Amino acid sequence: MPGLTSIVFWISLAGLCVLALLNYTKARNIRRLVVWITILAACGATYYFLFQSGGHLSAKGEQPNQTGFVIVLYVCMLLGMACHYFYTLLLKPKREREPFDLGAFLAPVFASPLVFLPLLGAFQNSQVDPVNLTLPKFMVFFVAFENGFFWKEVVDNRRKEQEQGHGQ
Repeated sequence: MPGLTSIVFWISLAGLCVLALLNYTKARNIRRLVVWITILAACGATYYFLFQSGGHLSAKGEQPNQTGFVIVLYVCMLLGMACHYFYTLLLKPKREREPFDLGAFLAPVFASPLVFLPLLGAFQNSQVDPVNLTLPKFMVFFVAFENGFFWKEVVDNRRKEQEQGHGQ
């Protein structure tokens, strides 16, 4: 399975490069091409260094470095928060939509520790190795996205639990 995810990623990245080149042939905008190729190269380099760079041998009982795992988990949660904003924005008919509000878009970032820390605590010892990612382990990232998407509900539920705890 880890080979399959890598293959899918690299084929998708190559396809995006081809689309950027096709866009260049139509628009003849070299600046846009350079920006897209730079973004795609940065994505490829990030993926390579986080998930495919050679692992190191570890002593028995040594915990693997999970920095990459934590970063990707946090980014998945932030993507879920961003998607929630656009989802609620696009639910309204076009003529009734409010314009893009940067403050409302960035507001969940300030609530992100409230959502992320319990999420990280739940998966802290899950032994998810980004290099050897299987489908069940990949679900961890979907849960992070889901927690981000439903961040308001997560925060509201925590608030209710605290209020019930203080009321008893």
